[in-house]
Amino acid sequence: MSLVKGLWCTDCGRRVPLSMKHVSCPTCGGVLQVQYDFQAIAEKLSRETLSHRGIGVWRYRELLPIQNIGDVVSLGEGGTYLHKCRGLAEQTSLQHLYLKDETINPTGSFIDRGMAVELSMVRQARISRVCCASVGNMAVSLVAYAARAGLAARVLMAKHGGVDMGKFYQVLAYGADVETVRDPAAAERSLQFHRRHCHPVASTNPFFLEGIKTTILEVCEQMDWSMPDWVIVPMGSGGHISQIWKGILELRELGLCDGDNPHLVGVQSKSCSPIVTSFEHGRTDVAPCTRASVIARDIGVAAPRCGRSAIKAIRESGGTALAVADGDIIDAVRRLARFEGVFAEPSSATVIAGLDILTADGTLDSNDTIVCMVTGMGLKSPEVTRELLRDHRGLQRLLRAIEGRKFTGDLGRTKKRILEILSDGEEYGYMIWKRLSMEYGIRIKIPSVYQHLAELRAAGLVELTRTERTYQGRTRNYYALSDRGTRIVSERPLE
Repeated sequence: MSLVKGLWCTDCGRRVPLSMKHVSCPTCGGVLQVQYDFQAIAEKLSRETLSHRGIGVWRYRELLPIQNIGDVVSLGEGGTYLHKCRGLAEQTSLQHLYLKDETINPTGSFIDRGMAVELSMVRQARISRVCCASVGNMAVSLVAYAARAGLAARVLMAKHGGVDMGKFYQVLAYGADVETVRDPAAAERSLQFHRRHCHPVASTNPFFLEGIKTTILEVCEQMDWSMPDWVIVPMGSGGHISQIWKGILELRELGLCDGDNPHLVGVQSKSCSPIVTSFEHGRTDVAPCTRASVIARDIGVAAPRCGRSAIKAIRESGGTALAVADGDIIDAVRRLARFEGVFAEPSSATVIAGLDILTADGTLDSNDTIVCMVTGMGLKSPEVTRELLRDHRGLQRLLRAIEGRKFTGDLGRTKKRILEILSDGEEYGYMIWKRLSMEYGIRIKIPSVYQHLAELRAAGLVELTRTERTYQGRTRNYYALSDRGTRIVSERPLE
């Protein structure tokens, strides 16, 4: 007997049957959620039955859409540690402060929970190809779980918009088919094309969302089936916080949890905080953000599709939404590592910056039980380490020397000369081509110069500074060394 009733649209309310072809509402394009038969589930799931099962996402299988357990795709996701804080608890005077440490998932992110369920449903449907448009944790998890399931995976990765190097290395290591496109918008267009041949995976797919719901199921069980007073969550698409609320209501429906429902707090970076802005203005719809977050890239979602559901969850729980400064995020990364031994990526550390605000304004009581969702590991964003070393000049020099060897050792002769030219100041493509010939005897075609510049930009060594129109009406792009490029040129001669 199936424990799933079907899918329900969170926007228009339409109900559709359970199917892999429905990644969004066929009527309005809204986000779909899985609906369950709780009377049937209650006959199978209890605290007693759970006490005899192994740890991980699949211990809650009655609250997941998979029907054939033999099709499960797993790398051991879930069952993560609920870390009781010591150092941060002393700093904040909060006696019952916890971290849900999702950094210990197989690819270092809570995304693995959703991916395990999504690709299990893919296998159950006998689909052989999957794809996604992402440069972050979604891409990493997809290629890892596709490898485990024996599926062909394609990642559509934007050249412009920023990428965390640790995540890029992970994607390459799993041997995925990577297609580079101009920008995130082009990646989404390409995804629509590829969906004719493969299953598109996104953070708003209904089966993926069911997997990430299991974070709160574990928290409640780890707290001996009691609810915390507060749950603080990073927000990108809004999917995680809305699913946490769904999980809480399902536990309540089944009578598995004691105590009052927790207040939910969603946190975004001030650089890109569309959900927070809508919440603060009393709106239900979320207007797209025109800026991007450089520090907290994984939650820098300009148009969050689960934004409406996130706001609804926050309001129903009596919680709030907060935007935090980039400087406070970096400080939170440092404090998590130094005082709790947890190295989190910036997107995850936003919860600690949000915690500081709630502590300072008196929202939290010292006796409250608070759970902060730390959703991804810091090794995914190794470049943030430079920000942590501002007061350590000796270590800064060592890091620069190591990075310099890494980048300049792999650069070809032409790229090194381009960096030398740009060390004199910004320059446009034609003049770079001319100087390569006149000063270094390097004679190549002009399109090759622009290809070298594109690759130097992708490596983070060169940036586009401005664009102007010539008197002939042509576009002229000017380039300059980035901070990283300047540092490498000054620290290590480009021989």
